[in-house]
Amino acid sequence: MGYIGTMSESPYITITTQTIGERYADLRIIQPVAENAMERSMQNYGQLTPVVVGQVDDRYEMVDGFKRLRAGRKLGYDRLQARLMPGGRRAMKAAIIYLNTKARTIADIESALVIRSLYREDHLNQIEIAALLNRHKSFVCRRLKLVEKLSDEVMDHLKLGLINITIGRELSRLPAGNQAKALATVLKYGFTGSETAQLVRLLLKEPGWNHQAILGFPEKILSERHPPRPRRDWCDCFHNRLVKMDVYLSGITTDQLNICQPERVVPVIERIQSALAGMQGHFKPW
Repeated sequence: MGYIGTMSESPYITITTQTIGERYADLRIIQPVAENAMERSMQNYGQLTPVVVGQVDDRYEMVDGFKRLRAGRKLGYDRLQARLMPGGRRAMKAAIIYLNTKARTIADIESALVIRSLYREDHLNQIEIAALLNRHKSFVCRRLKLVEKLSDEVMDHLKLGLINITIGRELSRLPAGNQAKALATVLKYGFTGSETAQLVRLLLKEPGWNHQAILGFPEKILSERHPPRPRRDWCDCFHNRLVKMDVYLSGITTDQLNICQPERVVPVIERIQSALAGMQGHFKPW
């Protein structure tokens, strides 16, 4: 990979936060705990390490440092220190895997998202991707299979951080057409990764006519919850979901809103506003 050898020689620059593009943000998964930790770190100590950006069509695009960018914007940072890497779109995608593998901060599914993007959008075959990443073809094949097994609904929940990576990996073991119903059960009962694995094993073991009953009330799994989860766990989970919503909504641009159909989104926004107002009222006069 030619760009790797020149990364240390890349120039350092200062970029305004509003001019950094996030076209590759969909290749990473939001993890609320890490997002909160980054925000606290930047609030207390400032930006400790530069982000990495590339340049496409006279625009800077984020390659590594999405958490720092989101935290910086929330904290009112006007500028970030950045390292400018050479190379085009393919090199930038490959760098997402390389830089985060080195730091051990990228999951299999995130690597798979990058590989699928190279395969579907850049039209590289598996051998070409393996050469670009300096990996064996089997590495590419395994991760491509992993992400191709996931339904769109499960993938959307993963990207928004509404389910964790372990849950997504377990759900990928089911046929894509069955994943949405299993996901609904996971969300309804707040399943952990191990509980999701139990659910998936049950669904794969039992005949199809039993699936509706299992998904409606997975008694075997719920009965093993001893002792009941303390209320504090629920509060932490609720807080994390609010953080995920905050992170997601803060990244929406005016251009994205302009292509939405008002009759579809406005009623949902109004329901969310009403629900949040009721919750906020409960905590007054905090």
